[in-house]
Amino acid sequence: MNDERIDGLVREATRLRYSRRGVLKRATALGLSAPAVAAVLARTGAPVAAARRQGPTTLTWFANRDTTGYTQTQVDAFNAQNPNLQISYQEQGAVTTDLHDKFVTVATAQDPSVDLVSMDVPFVPEFAAAGWVQPAANLLPEAERAAFFAGTIEGATYDAGGGAELYAVPWYNNGPGLFYRKDLLAGAGLTPPKTYDELQQQATQLQTPEIAGFIFQAAQREGGVITFLEYLWGHGGDVLGEDGTSVILGEGPGQEALQRLVDYVYAAKISPESTLTLAAPADAENIFVQGKAVFLRSWMTATTALDGEASAVKGLWDVTTLPSKDGAQPGPGCLGTWNIGISAFSEQAEAAAEAIRFLTSQEQQTQRYLVNGNLPARSAVLDAPEVAGKYPYVDTLRSAFEALKPRPVTPFYSQMSAESLQPNYGAAMTRDKEPAQAIADMVSGIETLLAQ
Repeated sequence: MNDERIDGLVREATRLRYSRRGVLKRATALGLSAPAVAAVLARTGAPVAAARRQGPTTLTWFANRDTTGYTQTQVDAFNAQNPNLQISYQEQGAVTTDLHDKFVTVATAQDPSVDLVSMDVPFVPEFAAAGWVQPAANLLPEAERAAFFAGTIEGATYDAGGGAELYAVPWYNNGPGLFYRKDLLAGAGLTPPKTYDELQQQATQLQTPEIAGFIFQAAQREGGVITFLEYLWGHGGDVLGEDGTSVILGEGPGQEALQRLVDYVYAAKISPESTLTLAAPADAENIFVQGKAVFLRSWMTATTALDGEASAVKGLWDVTTLPSKDGAQPGPGCLGTWNIGISAFSEQAEAAAEAIRFLTSQEQQTQRYLVNGNLPARSAVLDAPEVAGKYPYVDTLRSAFEALKPRPVTPFYSQMSAESLQPNYGAAMTRDKEPAQAIADMVSGIETLLAQ
């Protein structure tokens, strides 16, 4: 990044009061990189100097798909309250990858047509490193961040070279739990398992030819990798060291964690081989909903289906924290936060900030949790009497929500998962590779990627 050219453009843009489009046009002429452009925009306040349009201002929001339809309800409420500022809510495809790829295309072209972008946790470091989203310190000052679960702030923060910065505001959270048939455990005089060994023992004892012991997403997809990461963390391991660049996956916990998942299917036989086809959360949840599993690892949003009118286990289930190797602490769950950020190329950043403050407010997060089960990113939401009344398990799981971990925080995570983690995890689960070889190949692939 050329500091002299950045400083020069900042002075020029400030003196001549360039709009955001003017900054982008001048930066392109100077051949500045995307991160450099983002730095200039952040320092000049170009969005404030942009000319005001006649009529309502419209913000374009690239968002992930919401099958419940509740996000549109939130947008409608905002638009009704703000006649001069409207959100155009645009879901991008059926899966998260569609949103990612569409925004990458727009941002690479430095296209100002998108203002707001929803970001899964791995998107934050990727988009921040590329200079595609604006720093969000003004959206959520340091003093206000304590109102959020610490993991959600960690997942929205990245060091793009000038120190760790917030690049988005946590919108809603998600995390996993270990769902179980409380009637079956109570009938056998059992309490929910705290260790992997206890989970295996109880699943073996309670399963029948019609009821599987333990169901989880095991397909060679991101959901399967998330399961593996949780077991890796629960065995005391990780993929990268604290520096974010050294690969520590090859140490003992990696092989032990992967071997345990393989053994669930082929040795202990508490998870049927059909578990390897479960790619989406609903695939695993539906089995439990039909009364065909004792234990289920899934996201907390599963509660909606479990309590639905069609559920065969309504009133018969409960949920607890994930187990771990020694049971001293719950197994860390994967952070599933969705964040909202502002495109670095938006010409309406000031208005976009107003929309984000509304969508991520405590009131909106509370209503979202009550209506469709999306966990809040703000911890105080769990203290609301109406929340405790609807979700009696909240106090049990509060500590787990506070301990959620993000996937490896690196701009290369998407590539790391697609090229190294997923194929080798899948090969181990189908017994095409021994777990030790699969882990070694993961390490080799990740090290090659990071060295590029």
